[in-house]
Amino acid sequence: MSSTTWIFDSNIQPDELKLRTKSQSYAYGRRLYTFQMGQEMYWLKFHLTNTNPILQAAFQHELSFYQSCSSDNASFLIDHRIISLAQQSSVLRDLGEGIGLVVLDSVPFFTDLNPCQPLETIKQMIQQALYALGELHQMGWIHGDLKVEHFRLYKNTCRLIDFEQSLQLHHETHNLNATPHYMAPELFHGKNKSVQSDLYALGIILYEWLTQTKLRANSYHDWAVLHCQQLQLQVSKQLEPFLPLLKGLTQKHSEQRLCSVLDAQVLLNDINLLQK
Repeated sequence: MSSTTWIFDSNIQPDELKLRTKSQSYAYGRRLYTFQMGQEMYWLKFHLTNTNPILQAAFQHELSFYQSCSSDNASFLIDHRIISLAQQSSVLRDLGEGIGLVVLDSVPFFTDLNPCQPLETIKQMIQQALYALGELHQMGWIHGDLKVEHFRLYKNTCRLIDFEQSLQLHHETHNLNATPHYMAPELFHGKNKSVQSDLYALGIILYEWLTQTKLRANSYHDWAVLHCQQLQLQVSKQLEPFLPLLKGLTQKHSEQRLCSVLDAQVLLNDINLLQK
């Protein structure tokens, strides 16, 4: 039985309800709350009707994504429920109308990296992240907006969150909303998102995690120049075994980049050979 079955009991009142929405998103109608029920912490996400149509459509798309993938018991998802606010306890009912998404709380998957961390442990974590992303791709979806905060640790495994920009494979789109920090070079040239643009974003996430650094740019144009022309990967001597994987994920030209999560997993498994 799911630990979120409580949500259907309208007599239960949540505790410690806190608004977490950023000010600009709040002005556009987005609502994001945390609250506690017993020993568990939850996130509630919904969008007010008749507000910003783009954000409202993105949230509806995410709900559709969860409905589609939940029927397939996707193990990359965190336990969740789609609820009608009108049918909940007064504390939640008074927040707004319509449909909400409740997701159990989780912690970041990519935390600060200990300089003494065994390479085998690092390798296992990368394997977990690849497995989660690979399952998403195998189900016919592209995440479309991977960031480091979208990889979560839940029940001792890597999970993914935030699917508002997700796309079905081979879906043609002219809406290329993404975060410039993690955007593949071809996206700056108006190309469609793909498995390989997801892989590029993961490559940037892994590079920053392994080096404990952050790429910096001041504008969209600067990010474009960085990703399309200037990106140079440098890692410590200890982490050099991971360099072939990082380079394979972050090739500037998509035709030279790794084609799939499976290719990345094969390359990762060869790391032991590279260390001999």
